[in-house]
Amino acid sequence: MLGGVDIRDVAGCSCLRLRRAARRVTALYEEILAPSGLTIAQVGLLSYLYGTLVRTGGGLAVNALARVVDIDPTTLNRNLKPLRANGFVATGSDRKDRRIRTIRITKAGRTKLAAAIGLWRQAEDQLKERLGPDTATALGEILDRSTARLSSEGTWTAMLAAAGFGPTAV
Repeated sequence: MLGGVDIRDVAGCSCLRLRRAARRVTALYEEILAPSGLTIAQVGLLSYLYGTLVRTGGGLAVNALARVVDIDPTTLNRNLKPLRANGFVATGSDRKDRRIRTIRITKAGRTKLAAAIGLWRQAEDQLKERLGPDTATALGEILDRSTARLSSEGTWTAMLAAAGFGPTAV
């Protein structure tokens, strides 16, 4: 016993188990996406930015993108750096408020994303195959419900809607 807790109970910690599963899922996607030169995080960012372009014809404020993907702006900027360096995204100013920095997908980014989508689909299919369709569906529902309940800003769906992402946005 350490601090009144049987240390073996830590092995059953929900956070540690979730992180272990997330690492394995990420590794699966990264392996399959490797030929594209993009990581799963980069595919996600480019997808959100593409969805914004389709809906609005422009970019998204960096802080809004950080809220949508649920990471802090510093981490977001670190993730955007290689995309910017490769010309897949570009920064600009908001049309209405020049002080707000926006990020948008470029033509090169759209081309890169289009090339990666087939690989992403393979990763999705492989995950569903390994988990089984019922488990994959249940996992998605559990993750969405958990994210909503753990969010300090309201439901996950409400957060996406506030950022302009509806159920079919991306």
